[in-house]
Amino acid sequence: MGYDTPLISVVMITYNHEKYIAESIESVLKQTFEDFEFIIVNDGSNDGTDEVIRSFQDPRITYIYQENQGPSAATNNGILVSRGKYIALMSGDDACYPQRLEIQYQYLNSSGKKIVFSWVDFVDDDSQPFTGEHFAQNYFNHPNRTRAEILNWFFMEGNYLCAVTALIEKDILLECGLFNLASIQLQDFDMWIKIVKKYDLTVIEEKLVKYRIRANFNNLSDPANLSRMTFERCQIYRNILNNVSIELFKSSFSNQIKRPEFQEGYEYELEKAFLYLGHISTLLQSIGVEKLFDLLQNEDILFIAKSKYSFSLPELYKLTKDTDITNSKKQRGLECQLQQTQIELEQTKSQLQQTQIELGQSQSQLQQTQIELGQSQSQLQQTQIELGQSQSQLQQTQTELEQTQFQLHQTQAALEYSNTTIAAMYTSKFWKLRQIWFRFKHLIGLVRNNEINV
Repeated sequence: MGYDTPLISVVMITYNHEKYIAESIESVLKQTFEDFEFIIVNDGSNDGTDEVIRSFQDPRITYIYQENQGPSAATNNGILVSRGKYIALMSGDDACYPQRLEIQYQYLNSSGKKIVFSWVDFVDDDSQPFTGEHFAQNYFNHPNRTRAEILNWFFMEGNYLCAVTALIEKDILLECGLFNLASIQLQDFDMWIKIVKKYDLTVIEEKLVKYRIRANFNNLSDPANLSRMTFERCQIYRNILNNVSIELFKSSFSNQIKRPEFQEGYEYELEKAFLYLGHISTLLQSIGVEKLFDLLQNEDILFIAKSKYSFSLPELYKLTKDTDITNSKKQRGLECQLQQTQIELEQTKSQLQQTQIELGQSQSQLQQTQIELGQSQSQLQQTQIELGQSQSQLQQTQTELEQTQFQLHQTQAALEYSNTTIAAMYTSKFWKLRQIWFRFKHLIGLVRNNEINV
């Protein structure tokens, strides 16, 4: 393996990646393709990134520490000290799959192409598959496109290539002037635009890199940086069609151009301006108006615009009237919306106060109902107690009644038995003799009484 003349130079830039840098470095050192040097540029990290990097002792590593200057300066410094034919871009918070360099180099070597990208897997802070939603998921992993299709997409939609998957011939980067030092958000997009004007860009539809979506929107592409991103986007789009061959332009925008037969020169410049006007973005539309404003000051261009495009100064005046560069119309509209919102807010507050009053009344009624319900529950409990007592008394009474009925049956049975016995006595001889005896005794008594009376 020739470390003196490496075939590939992996240029990794890092800033405050203490948590991720070890995994990122290891993923490069474990590549199945071995003929590479590894340049790590620390862009002035103020956490423990430096200590982690220095803990790796590998002869392939060249470590550069610089004051914080931004990703473009860090990448350019790494490229300038590199010795490989190809540059593989990398970031200290992402990671490569082991076959990344091998697959990409084999493609370039067999196809004769000069730059290649790949798809990515999205991972979270803990290197686990990212399961949430993030705008970057819509940016990458697009299908491969022709050079004309790529230029059209860049103009109409924006970037879709992931920088940390790029493997590029170093000479191309030098030819394009390296990365824009003044840019921190879209420097890679600016580079791809420069390259696609001359070279084919290929995307291998295989996931060769783990792209980390960091928690709390800590990626540089965080929406918090939208204003700066918009500014850089404006600078890029002002020149995006510069140095584009007429053949590539016609092939890229065949469905958007005004006159397919337009010629090089003034007509081409007018077609570019009209292309901006047809864009969905108001930013690009305003750039188109600016270009027409400059172009139509030339009488020759004005004649061509009027005769071949039916566009003259009155149409320009209407455009400049409707072009709201300062967003004054939007501001007035927002002010009207704000006033209307304030009125609706006051109405809402009034309704809320009324609702609160009604809610208070409802709460009072609810409390009264709860009190009455408590009383009813207490009465119900008392009634249940009394009912229980009544049921107990009823059971006792039923028991006593059953006992009385039993005694009555016994008495009736005894009475019937007595009656039977008496009836039997009355019909017996003894009873008849007894009656005769009592009658006889009674007669004797009467006789004695008479004798005494005499």
